[in-house]
Amino acid sequence: MQVQKEETIDLRSILHLLRKRLGLIILSTFIVTVIGTVYTFFIATPAFTATTQLVAKLPDSSNSAMYAGQITGNIQMANTINQVIVSHAVLDKVQANLNLPDSSFQSKVTATNTTNSQVITVTATYGNPYTAQKIANETAKVFSDDIAQKLNVTNVIVLTEATANTTPVSPRPKLYISLSALVGLIIGCGLTFLLEIFNNKINIEADIEALGLPILGATSFANSEDFSNPVSADSLVKETPKVEVASKDETTPNNFPRRRR
Repeated sequence: MQVQKEETIDLRSILHLLRKRLGLIILSTFIVTVIGTVYTFFIATPAFTATTQLVAKLPDSSNSAMYAGQITGNIQMANTINQVIVSHAVLDKVQANLNLPDSSFQSKVTATNTTNSQVITVTATYGNPYTAQKIANETAKVFSDDIAQKLNVTNVIVLTEATANTTPVSPRPKLYISLSALVGLIIGCGLTFLLEIFNNKINIEADIEALGLPILGATSFANSEDFSNPVSADSLVKETPKVEVASKDETTPNNFPRRRR
């Protein structure tokens, strides 16, 4: 029961700390979100993809006994073809045929096939959607014309040719802006805890008790207005009450009323 109470107190102190530094957290979130937005729309280079599909088969066998394992061989060959398509032997020719300025596109060309499938999907990513389309189609063409014969793959069929997709796949504004806001929130919370850790000031009595020290005394709280009009030392001296002293004439016996005899 005592442990649960201490955890509740710690949670309340954390919430109080976050509430106290709420302005810092909001400012950090806003700044990082603005930076992420500027990067997404004005700095990041958009990327477009184009996809083509082809099927590559081994030479047909006339022996019926060998035909049963031919499909399995085609599937295994598809895995080999995936590696050949993205090799320099294919992509260097694609670069030369399309007169591309550099070979940086080669790392963005992929060839994959689903499990137990002979269909190979070639995907090209580039900063221009029409260039990405040309790269995908030219890659399939170079493989089917030149490289397939070297692998004894004589039957290559292009199922679908690549088309230009004008919708960029990167950057994604919603995702980037959401991540920027999340990062800004984390940075703001981190700065809040760091400021609290390195804050060695004693502000309240609880700070003294946290150090295990006894409280000997306390002074009343003073506002800044209390120091704007300081009290002069003369005003602190209490005025001595005046005592009226009777004059000599008033205290002589002759001045007292005489008794009648």
